[in-house]
Order: sequence, then structure tokens, then C-alpha cells
Amino acid sequence: MTDRSTEAWNRVGDRFGAWARTLVEQYRRRAEDGGQPPAEEPRLEAALRAATRQVDVALSSLGDTLRDPEAKQTLSEAVRALGEALSVTFSELGEQIRTHLGGAGPSRSPDS
Repeated sequence: MTDRSTEAWNRVGDRFGAWARTLVEQYRRRAEDGGQPPAEEPRLEAALRAATRQVDVALSSLGDTLRDPEAKQTLSEAVRALGEALSVTFSELGEQIRTHLGGAGPSRSPDS
């Protein structure tokens, strides 16, 4: 990969990493608000409640993150970086294929 491709993919990782950190923060906040089941509950019921609570916390965290304007912006930037990285990668791949094939024929635009 060229420096340009590497930089583009690094941006993808950075952007999605930032969004994931926001999701983790939302998850932790929700989990802290949940509390623990009372000691007198039967073990199976407590386990089911805990599992249900974790699913609720995870889905609520995802919802909170998706509604958060800053998280939306971060995700938008991550998706944009992914698109740019894919574009650069495929452009470079096309150049390598043309070079490998020895420039067999003129480069044609998609409109031709």
C-alpha cells in the first residue's frame, strides 16, 4: 500500500475508534444506573434479569449514541473516511492492474 492508502485507512480506524469510544461511554453510564439484583432472588431469575438488563443497557447505549449530535458527527466522519479510503485503494489497485497489464489500451472513462 502507498502512503496515501495507509493514511486513508488510518483515518478510517481513527474515526470508527472515536465513535466506538463514545458508544462505550454511553454503555458504561447506562450500566452504572442499573444497580444489582437483590440477594434473595432465585439464581435463575437473577441471571435472566441481569442478562435482560445488559441487553437493555447495550441497546439503550447504542440509541443514546446514535441520537447524540457529536456521536452522529463522529460516525459521519468515520463513514466519509471509509469511503475515501476505499476510493484511494481501488484507484491504486486500478493503476497497478493497468501497469501490470502493460497499459493494454487507452484508459477509458466510465462515460465512454
